[in-house]
Amino acid sequence: MGLLDNASPAVSKGIVVSVLLGMTAIFVAMCVTVPTGPITGVDADLSAINSGDCAWMLISAAIVLLMTPGVCFFYCGMGHHKNVVSTIMQALLPLAIIPIVWATVGFGLAFGDSVNGSYGIFGSPVKYGLLHNVGAVPEPAFAGTIPLSLFAVFQCAFAIITPALLIGSVADRVNVSSLCIFIGLWHVLVYCPLAHMVWHPTGLIRMFGVIDFAGGTVVHMSSGYAALIAALYLGPSRSAAAHSDMFEMKEPANVPYVVLGTALLFFGWFGFNAGSALAAGTLTALAFINTLAAAASAMLAWVLLDNLRGHKLRATGVCVGLVVGLIAITPAAGFVNTGAAFLIGVIGAVCCSGAQELMERYGNRFITDTSEVFVCHGVSGTVGMICTALFATTSVNEYAIDGAFYGNGIHLGKTLAVLCVLVPWVSIFTWGCLWVTDKVMSLRVSAFTWGCLRVTDKVMSLRVSDEELLAGLDVSKHGERAMAIDVLKVHVDALNASSKAGTPASGSDAA
Repeated sequence: MGLLDNASPAVSKGIVVSVLLGMTAIFVAMCVTVPTGPITGVDADLSAINSGDCAWMLISAAIVLLMTPGVCFFYCGMGHHKNVVSTIMQALLPLAIIPIVWATVGFGLAFGDSVNGSYGIFGSPVKYGLLHNVGAVPEPAFAGTIPLSLFAVFQCAFAIITPALLIGSVADRVNVSSLCIFIGLWHVLVYCPLAHMVWHPTGLIRMFGVIDFAGGTVVHMSSGYAALIAALYLGPSRSAAAHSDMFEMKEPANVPYVVLGTALLFFGWFGFNAGSALAAGTLTALAFINTLAAAASAMLAWVLLDNLRGHKLRATGVCVGLVVGLIAITPAAGFVNTGAAFLIGVIGAVCCSGAQELMERYGNRFITDTSEVFVCHGVSGTVGMICTALFATTSVNEYAIDGAFYGNGIHLGKTLAVLCVLVPWVSIFTWGCLWVTDKVMSLRVSAFTWGCLRVTDKVMSLRVSDEELLAGLDVSKHGERAMAIDVLKVHVDALNASSKAGTPASGSDAA
């Protein structure tokens, strides 16, 4: 089976050729619309550009991009050994899709001027569509000391990792083909409007007085709640075969992979949070140390909470605790002092550990969140958003807004109000994207003539079949395994049989 499972080979080739031609047309159009002068700019004032800020932001963008492979290792290690390759492939897909969508319309939707009458919800892709006007000249409204092109690249790294995060909740039962459609839809309808509302100077949430330093709402809450909706839409994994070893075996596929993924995420998070200062200065240092503080306190708190819950000292638990702390501090990294950062890490660990316990006792009967995306990103992102409204202070950042802990209870009230709107927004539009994708994937293409498709009966859906699920997506969708488990099993069985018979196995040396 190939990428287009619901089409005949001839139709698949026609669709692929059409997509390639469409991509080529877009790229040719970009060659015309992007700034045509040298990279240094023509007749433009570039005196505001700071080489130190540029160097730091280039490094930050690079290590944030490194976080996506980190997500791949983290999720594939946490999942089933039959889905390792598939999980990696699914988490890597945004790296191929999002940069194209971002350059075409995404950056304009997120950071273009607010559309008249949209109340700061949507940006207009007219100004920055096809990267038009995105070049060496800085945009003071976003980052006044680096080229606008560098700012766009940095924000693109955020846009890439967000859908990669939410995929973890359904990695064991989603058709990888369908993700190509869903990722693009979700990026345009959910991520870009949120980024505009939170980070654009005229965005609805920013104008309302709710702040987010590095993406607690835009990245983590959106992916966390979207992951929960995706898990609900696709149904629990156990419905396929309740007594299969696929579901009885709950151990992670590869704990070292989880540790490796966590290490990459930990390293990249300093570019994620400290890079969101958009310069190399004192605010960058504050966000850096706060990120480390929250990660340390959350990791230690999680280990202690695991002990209270009767668990041993698990490497996976340590890794989850570290990630929870990093998520919780994300919206507050540049707005709170270091003492508050330590406290936020502990609060995030306590809340997420409690949520994990509830999911294990009650939630897993109805929802299968394969990689616990909702517990980590949804709950911890929400905790971070509320803690920002509690502990933010202008004493560390003049652009912050004092929180309730410093006498401004209105900030907390506004944040809770935004929460009440944000969660339904993400949930409804995520469900809509899943529904549209499901309908598209449920159609069988029987003919392809000069770009026109003739559709007939249904053959598949967003969710894989029970047969594919039981076989594992590595074999059924990709035709390869991460490890030759079955081959090793054959050799082990042969050794056991020969041992019982009292004869040496083939290839072994006689004594």
